[in-house]
Amino acid sequence: MSEGKNKTCVARLAGLLLGLCLFPGCAPRRSVLDLYMDAVAFRELGQDRLAIDKLNEAIKADPSFVLAHSELGKAYEKLGEHQKASVAFKQATRLDPWSFENRLNLARTYEKLEKYSLAADMYGRAVELDPNSLDALAGAAGCCVKAGQYAKAQAYCERPPDQRPELLPVLARAYEGRQDYARAIEVYERLSAMSGPDPNVLLSLGVACVKAGRYDRARDVLASVAQMRPTDGAVVRHLGYCFIKLGDLEQAMQAYHKAIDLDGNDWEAYRGLGVACMLRARQSEDARWREQALRHWRRSLVIKPDQPKHEVLERLIRENSKQQNPLQGLNY
Repeated sequence: MSEGKNKTCVARLAGLLLGLCLFPGCAPRRSVLDLYMDAVAFRELGQDRLAIDKLNEAIKADPSFVLAHSELGKAYEKLGEHQKASVAFKQATRLDPWSFENRLNLARTYEKLEKYSLAADMYGRAVELDPNSLDALAGAAGCCVKAGQYAKAQAYCERPPDQRPELLPVLARAYEGRQDYARAIEVYERLSAMSGPDPNVLLSLGVACVKAGRYDRARDVLASVAQMRPTDGAVVRHLGYCFIKLGDLEQAMQAYHKAIDLDGNDWEAYRGLGVACMLRARQSEDARWREQALRHWRRSLVIKPDQPKHEVLERLIRENSKQQNPLQGLNY
């Protein structure tokens, strides 16, 4: 190497050392930034595991580097590791409480972990930072419904001065949660008028009419949904319940049988069919209908032993069954 080149290298080295002496924190920070930029590049290439390694190195060097925590959460989220993502996003929100993006990401991660109360709270804090964010409002309202916080869900849906159509389905569910079925029906009817014959909206409308005791209206709505979805057993099952309430046992049994044909494990259809058969047995005093009812109820319990009100169904089976132990109470 020539003498000139040696002098040039020495001069550059001297300048670097002088910089380190004057700005002692500069070189370590540059190293952290390099690690972060490497991680971002790895993520763009789809190499999230390598990105995580780089980000953890960056965080170890500078625990207060908020961008690294945020990017780490995104990397874990991309890999479906929601618990680890929530830890990273939570630390990012602690370091930067004013970051809307970090709060929204943390809320979404909590929602995926089915921590709906925490998710609703975090979505709510995101709303505080951006009151016009539809994502934050819809997330907060939806998670409030899932957490059983129906009044809060309603408040989020009604918060915008102009009613947002995207919030109407959640608003309807909030009304249902508060057992205000009349207002839920109004919202579903408004949605139906806006979206046209949407089977999802009509199904929700039909179920809300059932809960409100408007069985004639529910029957008509559900019948139209059944035509749109001929292979959806749940729709036919709801229709069967309407027929029972309207006193049309023949139509009810036909509906329940069709629901079972579509889904042989529909325990609700077997239970409903048992109710229809027992009602027919009491009307006709024909024991054969009672035996069919018991058979369907037992099948329902086999499919789902811990179904709601299973104790009531078990009691009805005992009270109506003739197959009792003749030595009961006489054993010695």
